[in-house]
Amino acid sequence: MTPPPKVSFVLPCYNSAAYLQATLDSISQQSFKDFECIAVDDGSNDHTLAILQQHAKQDPRFAIITRENRGLIATLNEAIALAKGEWIARMDADDICHPQRIEKQLQRLQATGSDVCGSWIRFFGDKSGEWMTPSTDGAIKAMLLFNSAFAHPSVIARTTLLKMYPYPPHAVHAEDYALWCLLAEVGAHFTAVPEVLLDYRCHTGQITQSKKDQLRSTAQGIRSKYAARTLPATLQKNAAHFVELAEPARVLSRTEFDWMCNFYLTLAAAWPASRDILGEVWVDTLQRTSGSNLLLLAKIHSLSKALPVPASERPKLKRQLIRCFVGDTLWQWLKRVKKS
Repeated sequence: MTPPPKVSFVLPCYNSAAYLQATLDSISQQSFKDFECIAVDDGSNDHTLAILQQHAKQDPRFAIITRENRGLIATLNEAIALAKGEWIARMDADDICHPQRIEKQLQRLQATGSDVCGSWIRFFGDKSGEWMTPSTDGAIKAMLLFNSAFAHPSVIARTTLLKMYPYPPHAVHAEDYALWCLLAEVGAHFTAVPEVLLDYRCHTGQITQSKKDQLRSTAQGIRSKYAARTLPATLQKNAAHFVELAEPARVLSRTEFDWMCNFYLTLAAAWPASRDILGEVWVDTLQRTSGSNLLLLAKIHSLSKALPVPASERPKLKRQLIRCFVGDTLWQWLKRVKKS
């Protein structure tokens, strides 16, 4: 009898023909060879199924499922239920794994004793840059107060855990954020490889681009429940106001910015593990604040000392300092000129 593989890739596919072959090749070329890939054609009407079937002929580690369209959450949970590996590796049909992705993530999981592991990612296509996600358990759980702390297709997690806690069916377009918050609440241990192991393709066909309003609404509900259950007791009375102002698209007044920064300082004192990510968070909050001018410089200076800004966020802080010097009106004009 053939022993089960160590890792099960879960690959949902819907009208993915344009980019799918590069994704499949990147999975097959992993340095860690002991895996299966469960690829589900979720009712595609392009050449997705033909590409999957042709690749499976060349690499027998690929199992292909095809049926009518049921949506991403149902597809993920179906594939997870069929997985035989000890670990489940997520992958999207338009992204590219680096060759040592699984090898390095398994090493990280073994070293930390964690249940879920992500990695840094590099954007390509319609967007460039890197997303350097937090890498320690405490920092990841603190980041979930604000948004997802993982790039979804970068994650590898214990199969037993995902079978016990499947993707919540109500969290359409924010299913990963909902799952990480749920797993945090039940005591799962998180980590990430602080290295780019996945290239994340950005294009206009993505759900996160076409369903932004629904995504925001769903994420706000998840954020509210997580904050109510996770914030230190001393901050619970302010949880609702915090959640309202933490929404990433919310434009803040100067008064609201000051309130949030005081909240961050209190949070850092009550939950020391959050300090690692709050230097990034307060710069994002500054970016969402209207009415920037020279009067903000003293506040920025004190925040930089109390909650140091990571190197990856310093270019963003530098831009915000320039905005303070020139004022919002001139800053917006300069941005329009740069785009034209």
